[in-house]
Amino acid sequence: MSARANRFLASLGEDIELIRPHLRETVLLPGQVLWEPGDTVSTVFFLDEGAISKLTVFADGTEIECALIGRDGAVGATSAIGLKTAITRDVCLLKARASCIETGALEQAAQISERVHHALDDYCAWKMRYIIRNGACNALHSVEQRLCRWLLTCTDVLERQQIDVTQDIFAKMLGVQRTSVNATLRRLQADGLIRIGRGRLILAAPSALIDRACRCYCALRMADVVHPQTWTGPVPVAGRVMSPPE
Repeated sequence: MSARANRFLASLGEDIELIRPHLRETVLLPGQVLWEPGDTVSTVFFLDEGAISKLTVFADGTEIECALIGRDGAVGATSAIGLKTAITRDVCLLKARASCIETGALEQAAQISERVHHALDDYCAWKMRYIIRNGACNALHSVEQRLCRWLLTCTDVLERQQIDVTQDIFAKMLGVQRTSVNATLRRLQADGLIRIGRGRLILAAPSALIDRACRCYCALRMADVVHPQTWTGPVPVAGRVMSPPE
């Protein structure tokens, strides 16, 4: 596999041969909706680059992000363990290149291979922990703390310090008014933590952003990249070394 290969697939070792014949390459464009709440999920996407945002949608149309998935995960993985009805709106946040597979083919591979089966179970359990912690964070922490956490998480997922989205997207992901986000971004830029351009934002001081973010950043990233039972110390994520989550 290439250096940019999906990490979930890479973790399967030789057992990836059970699903390789069923994989097909695809490109997802910004704003493309994979499915809406209530839809039947019949395809699993393994990103090699880009990001997919999982949004909780309220009755009045308000959206808020509950998870962000890049090449360290699998979009729609729960459909392969029997949960085939979508509960989130899954939208391509930034142009993504991915391999995809029909749910039935992945289910069959999991029945044959214990390694594939456990990889799916573990990943879905980790993502559930992520979503639960993220929900608590949205309820308890300030806009600045959450925005710093989201910026850091997004650059970790993309594996670069530049995020090519508008300020409207930041507000949408956090479920807050654009005016609140704009004021916070101006403050972070004035403090030298970020640089803002037209349709893009660059992290100028990631370590300082970690100090301004809530502790959920460390906890959420650890849940995403390392199994908690095997993690014993600081782990570098996109060039940053983080302390153990609380």
